[in-house]
Amino acid sequence: MITVRRFWHVGINVTDMDATIEFYEKIGFEVVQDKEVDDANLARAFMFDGASKLRFAHMRLPNDSADEALLDLIQWHDERAAGRSQTDLIHPGLCRFSILTDDIQGEYDRLSATGVKFLSEPQAVMDADGTTGWKLLFAEDPDGTLFHFVELVGADTVD
Repeated sequence: MITVRRFWHVGINVTDMDATIEFYEKIGFEVVQDKEVDDANLARAFMFDGASKLRFAHMRLPNDSADEALLDLIQWHDERAAGRSQTDLIHPGLCRFSILTDDIQGEYDRLSATGVKFLSEPQAVMDADGTTGWKLLFAEDPDGTLFHFVELVGADTVD
């Protein structure tokens, strides 16, 4: 019997929790939980020798139900993360997460005005008939984690 319930969260290691929370609040996420943890069992649970202290924040879009996936931001205190995310769109592994929008150009304009740097302007990817497809807009968070906005065009819309 399968007991899987739902997709719960995407974990993102960060180097500066306050800056990352501020960034995702610009995008539209709200903090659901922000907590410091000091527990020697973290090393075993997260397979990270010497880990016992971290801060995590769960963030969710305000119009999402309690069943929608969260961003799980993690800042380790025992051994600080350094550098930039190694995420790209070609190699195996998690390459991005997506945020659905009804107005990709509006998000580009709104967030550009707040200093969010995008990797390009919105791009359209349409089916051969030219009536259905997607508009995509890529950005990076303060640590280089890649994400994109998606606007569904035509018959591929979802609720």
